[in-house]
Amino acid sequence: MPTKESVDAKVRLGGRFHRLFGATLVSAIGTGMHAAALPLLVLQSTSSPLALSFVVMAAEIPWVLLSLHAGVVVDRLDRRWVMVWADLGRFAVLVALAVLILTAQVSLVWLVLAAFLLGVGQVFFDLAAQSAIPDFVSRDPRSLATANGRIVAAESNGEDFVGPPLGSALFGVWNFLPFAGNALSFVASGLLIFSIRTDAKPKRTSEAPRTSVRSDIVEGIRWLFGNRTLRALATVSCLGNVAATAQFAMLALLAKEVLELPDFGFGLLLTATALGATVGGLAAAAASKRFGPGTVMLAGKAGVGIAILVLGLVANVWVAAAMMMVTGALMTAEKVVVSTLRHQIVPNELLGRVLSSSRLVVMIGGPVGAGLGGVLASVFAVQVSYVACGVFLILVTLVFYPVLNNRALASATDESAG
Repeated sequence: MPTKESVDAKVRLGGRFHRLFGATLVSAIGTGMHAAALPLLVLQSTSSPLALSFVVMAAEIPWVLLSLHAGVVVDRLDRRWVMVWADLGRFAVLVALAVLILTAQVSLVWLVLAAFLLGVGQVFFDLAAQSAIPDFVSRDPRSLATANGRIVAAESNGEDFVGPPLGSALFGVWNFLPFAGNALSFVASGLLIFSIRTDAKPKRTSEAPRTSVRSDIVEGIRWLFGNRTLRALATVSCLGNVAATAQFAMLALLAKEVLELPDFGFGLLLTATALGATVGGLAAAAASKRFGPGTVMLAGKAGVGIAILVLGLVANVWVAAAMMMVTGALMTAEKVVVSTLRHQIVPNELLGRVLSSSRLVVMIGGPVGAGLGGVLASVFAVQVSYVACGVFLILVTLVFYPVLNNRALASATDESAG
């Protein structure tokens, strides 16, 4: 018989949240489609690896340049409208790109600009969607964990599992199709968000003095680094990103040189990761309730370390696929726990700024991990980079145990609630 708690959680994840979930899934599929189709369009125009890197960098740069300012926008305005405008902006970019394709006017400059603008839209949409979750469900840990799990699963499925193969397949039929379909996906997402009605109040009262963007950004950063738990969560996520980026940056090399897989087999390793991420996102709430968020997060971090270590020590295709699935599941479960804790600790009016500040800290680990993985693989062997990253994550888990165990996290959330 279901408990009152589970019934309440189900009620709180009602129609408004499910529209947000649907919009996030559709938007993520669109993002995955152009993430696969844009590089293919670049290679159709030029075979230059440098040109390809320009487009990839253009899609990532908005997170560095705009995330802090986007957090201010998300906290100042109605988050639904931020998502709607982000979808409309990406729709306009894709329509323009589709016209350029049809008229054979595509150039590297246009592709770089399109990648940058689509990245800008993703920054605003993702930050607003994550910050809006408490507007549609209660701050009860069970409700937040379930909602975060479903949103993370939607993002993983759309961006990594459904979107890329769909975009690649449509591109093979006609290079115009993935961008036209992508444009329609953002229309659908925007309409779903537009249909949501919320009881959320404006972030500022008319009597409150208007603050500058700079002071708002500083307030978010101070909140992040002034709170011991939030600071630890951001730091451990950054360190985890170092290892994760090194793992995925060297995965193609591991697949070809060590596992001796064809290109199709490499794609299957990525699919295994996405499948694991789906399971991890959906199971995170139940696991967190049973074992505690600290246990899920720390065991997940150590488990990812062990999985990466096994990838470096065992040259077997089936073992590699299993480890990639484990990695996807545990990393996603960690992400759900971190998002839920942040929603419990941070006041609603500061969520966008604290989230954007955290994202920026986490992103620092990306280039460090990519560079570290490349150096270790070049100087020694690709397996050495995996062994080093696996051991590193296990050590990170031990170092952060005193701050992120169940008792410490319960104390932090109780203080926030009080």
